[in-house]
Amino acid sequence: MAYAILRIGKIKSHSSATSKTQHNYRTQHTPNADPEQFSRNQELLNHTQRNYWDLAQQRIQEAGITRVRRDAVCAVEVLLTGSPETFTRDAQGKAQDMRGSAWVEDNLHFLQQRYGARNVVSFTLHQDELTPHIHAVVVPITQQQRLHEGERVGAVERLSCRDVFGPVELRKLQTDYAKAMAPYGLQRGVMYSTAIHEDVRRYYGAQKTSQEELAELTKPLVHAPFQLPAIKPLERVSPQAYLEREQARLNEHLAQQVAAVNAKLAQVSLIATANTLAQYRARVLEKQLATSKEREQQTAAALAQKTQELTTKTEELASVRQKFHHLLVLTAQQEPLSKSAQDWAATQQQQSQARATRVVETFLQGPVANSDQLLETLQATGYKVYQLRGQDELLVREQSTQVRFPLLDLRPNGQDLWAQLQQAIERTQQQEAARQQREEQQRREKLAQNSAALHAVIQARDAAEADSIEEALEKAGANVWQQEVWVLLNK
Repeated sequence: MAYAILRIGKIKSHSSATSKTQHNYRTQHTPNADPEQFSRNQELLNHTQRNYWDLAQQRIQEAGITRVRRDAVCAVEVLLTGSPETFTRDAQGKAQDMRGSAWVEDNLHFLQQRYGARNVVSFTLHQDELTPHIHAVVVPITQQQRLHEGERVGAVERLSCRDVFGPVELRKLQTDYAKAMAPYGLQRGVMYSTAIHEDVRRYYGAQKTSQEELAELTKPLVHAPFQLPAIKPLERVSPQAYLEREQARLNEHLAQQVAAVNAKLAQVSLIATANTLAQYRARVLEKQLATSKEREQQTAAALAQKTQELTTKTEELASVRQKFHHLLVLTAQQEPLSKSAQDWAATQQQQSQARATRVVETFLQGPVANSDQLLETLQATGYKVYQLRGQDELLVREQSTQVRFPLLDLRPNGQDLWAQLQQAIERTQQQEAARQQREEQQRREKLAQNSAALHAVIQARDAAEADSIEEALEKAGANVWQQEVWVLLNK
């Protein structure tokens, strides 16, 4: 089972902040980091890589906090990750690239939601070590007033690592973080565990201990016997002083022997721990290797299946090619095709004509200016329209199937093609005339409503002269709204 891992480290001084800043941005030597993988690291907040101390001081000033103790914890570094088996790895054991992943975004959201987005001043993803992990820096500003004799007193916003990262809050933090990481298959570690995290950097050198050094380390200590000096005559009168002096020498001798043994035991313990870490990494790599072999077997099975499918398709293609060559020979020799071949060709022609008929039916539903527009539409949809030399009949050939048929064989909507084409052209012309008439009427109405337009009354001798005047005026762009004929009678 994979575990969610969260640890914190207090930042109390400028030197401590500088050291952490340089370490996290790899501006100082980092033994456990692979320089070739530095490009996979990513900073999501502190893009200019400012010193953590400067970021914390700026945030404290922004919050209006003026009273800060000299020994106050101004920032806290939070490490977020999962146990090594959490992350998918390649055949070389390198974890997948987590940049832009939901896991990174959820970690950032968790911290910002818990401590406030403005209090999370840095968020760095490291992928140049064995396991991807995140270093975040949080300024421990709380929104709760200080509790004094059961009452809340003091400033609303204050700097207090004790309140934000106290023992109770830390246990709750571990629980809540495990819940947030549950979608990734991570769970919480043992609550109230007495296990203490040891900095893995202590073991980097121990892992490289040579066989000669190890042999020297495990060599038994040479026993140095303790020798009592002879008692002097005067000391025989009062031997107590002699006993106390020699007892002190004996204790010092034994203390040196025990110290030497303890020093060797400490070094052996260090090497044993380092080897344990190496063995753990080896087990992880073994699991990854087993997974890779399983995937390799699955890939091989899938490849074999695809190869079999390819072989089958190749055989089918060879059979089709043979039949095609057979048809070419029969056609070249002008021999009749088989009944099945003739039926297949007839079906292909029917299907091609049906496709062309649907194209023509769709075309006739729109505006049709002339018959050439139909031929252009057919050519644009994969059909070639042409005439044989010395013949007037138009032929249609579908480019994809090479099926050929006379254009007049197409009967869209079950009717004659040319008759429907002519109807579509006339319908389009009528629609165009109606459109022009509407536009002219709109123009006349707009002109009549124009107060700046000139209005006049023109008298004509008879109806013929009135018609002639109206026609001339309309050609000139004027509006003639009413024509009245008055008949004068001579008495």
